[in-house]
Amino acid sequence: MISLADVYHVVTATVPLYVTMVLAYISVKWWKLFTPEQCSGINKFVANFSVPILSFQVISSNNIYKMSLKLVYADCVQKLLAFLIFTAIIKIKGRGGLKWIITGLSLSTLPNTLILGIPLMKAMYRDEASLLLPQVIFLQSMVWYNLLLFLHELDAAIPARTMPVVAPPSQDSGKHLDFLDLHVTGKEDSVENLRLLRRYNQKKKKKKNIEHRAKRGC
Repeated sequence: MISLADVYHVVTATVPLYVTMVLAYISVKWWKLFTPEQCSGINKFVANFSVPILSFQVISSNNIYKMSLKLVYADCVQKLLAFLIFTAIIKIKGRGGLKWIITGLSLSTLPNTLILGIPLMKAMYRDEASLLLPQVIFLQSMVWYNLLLFLHELDAAIPARTMPVVAPPSQDSGKHLDFLDLHVTGKEDSVENLRLLRRYNQKKKKKKNIEHRAKRGC
């Protein structure tokens, strides 16, 4: 049962963080206290030094041989359920794809554990937070982030594999081809591809006509 004291501890742990973020936004957006170059420098410092050092400090305190199996199982089940739910939503709606799954997993199961999670979990679990935090951050940083990076690379590789390859015009016959050859792996030429080819050929013809007229003018 959650008591009012627990709610108070959670609020007192999270409110200062949000107040700081709101003040930072106002100081840049309206008060103009920081220039874009200064903001870029602060972002680089946080991304390249603060977050990696804090992550290393927390992860290094984790003993992988003494991790709670219940926590690992619960974390895996959470990610699996989220993956299945987003996959079902995409199948039902008939749109979206791997990018939607990646975004959904990031928003629903991968919170900002370092910045917001540390004070929040300490306020919720008190002494147990020192044991749970390193394990949660270890799983998030070492396992799930790498899995999301793999999914990003897979999503980027799929369009490249089916990208149309346009063959150059034939040089043997001195005439321009009406339609360039289009090869798509595992797919037939679509109407849109044919329209793009027609436009491409028309531009090539216009360019040739202009060059021919320029030579005749000379």
